[in-house]
Amino acid sequence: MIKKVFIIPDMECSNCVMHLEGIEDELPGIAKIKGSYVQQKLDVEYDEKKVTEQQIVEAILALGYHVK
Repeated sequence: MIKKVFIIPDMECSNCVMHLEGIEDELPGIAKIKGSYVQQKLDVEYDEKKVTEQQIVEAILALGYHVK
């Protein structure tokens, strides 16, 4: 398992968090996901054998958010 923090500068409210945390349902291999709009970050724990960091980034971008 890999733990990664993604900085999402345009995450501004609790709805944004819920929207982003929804990628857990779309991508197999994500074990835990927790967002914070106050800190503008998304903590993701995932199985690198089932999903790649690039796939997670692409899912975030597809929702219309930016990733640092």
